[in-house]
Amino acid sequence: MIFFTSCVTLSGVTKLLQLLLSGIFSLISIIGTAWTLGALYYDGPAAAPGGWNFLLAGLWLTAVVIIAKKAQFARLWQLRLILCCLPVYVYWLTIRPSNNRDWQAEFSQTGYVDIHSDGDTLTFHKVRNFDYVDDGSPTGIVTERWETRSHHLDKLNGIDLHLDAFGGKLMAHPMLSFDFGDEGHLVLSIETRREKHESFSALGGIYKMFELQYIFGDEADFVRVRSNIRDEPMYIYRTTATPEQARELLLECIHTQNRLKDHPYWYNAITANCTTSYRAQTPADRRNPFDWRLLVNGQMDRMLYEKEVFKTDGLSFEALRKQAFINETAQAHPQAKGFSQAIRQGRAGFERKK
Repeated sequence: MIFFTSCVTLSGVTKLLQLLLSGIFSLISIIGTAWTLGALYYDGPAAAPGGWNFLLAGLWLTAVVIIAKKAQFARLWQLRLILCCLPVYVYWLTIRPSNNRDWQAEFSQTGYVDIHSDGDTLTFHKVRNFDYVDDGSPTGIVTERWETRSHHLDKLNGIDLHLDAFGGKLMAHPMLSFDFGDEGHLVLSIETRREKHESFSALGGIYKMFELQYIFGDEADFVRVRSNIRDEPMYIYRTTATPEQARELLLECIHTQNRLKDHPYWYNAITANCTTSYRAQTPADRRNPFDWRLLVNGQMDRMLYEKEVFKTDGLSFEALRKQAFINETAQAHPQAKGFSQAIRQGRAGFERKK
């Protein structure tokens, strides 16, 4: 009797394990099929998503459904789905990033930085300094300038954070502004490098739709195009970074940009985006614990406030964020000259001018 009961129990556990494994296998095959559809749509042989890629994805899905239905046993449909995904995955692995494409104007140049032998002088090549006018055009660009600028590490005082909350509480775009004192501010923006036929796509960013680009540029360019031309909500915060910490972070960013010049890399909305790229470039032993708000980065300023990264002048987060909103000031100061000073005047964390 005991032997019989043990056999029944063992049989039940075996069935449970089989159901569990079948469920996991089914989930993997369904996720794989969904991913493969996206890969064909966004990274198919056609130049842009949609069109022929959409047709190709539809034909592939039709063939997969037909093949899966011919499975004689339930477990075989899962295996057949996975086998149908494999050729697409192999093709996808062969797609390589490049710095040589027909880029949109604001992404057209590949920047790099020379670090001089004195260890202090930095020469930034292809610094973006576009000028804009609010004429109702999609970009507002009136002058395209790519410049060479020199800065000195011993002038670097700290870092400010610009946050473009274009996606509300879900999505934002952070930019670092390196404060070189009387040499001015130099902004770094980590971008999806887009070709002329492309527009930003959060879902496309999971695939190989965009290359990753580090762009150094003039503050009056990077901020004004967002606050004045696109009218996206812009915020500015002064960080607590010391000059030493600012130099360390800047050099990490420079090394990454220089590496991308010779070894282009894919943007990825999860692992290599405008926030997670900073974490990825930091040596593993110096990384902070991962925080979900690095992905849902519309919450990034709250996360940094909680980690005491901002100078707050004793304000609550809500009060600090309210006074950090710069659009009204930026739009009242449409010219590049004096723009950096205007957007900081009287805000928490910044020196008050008498």
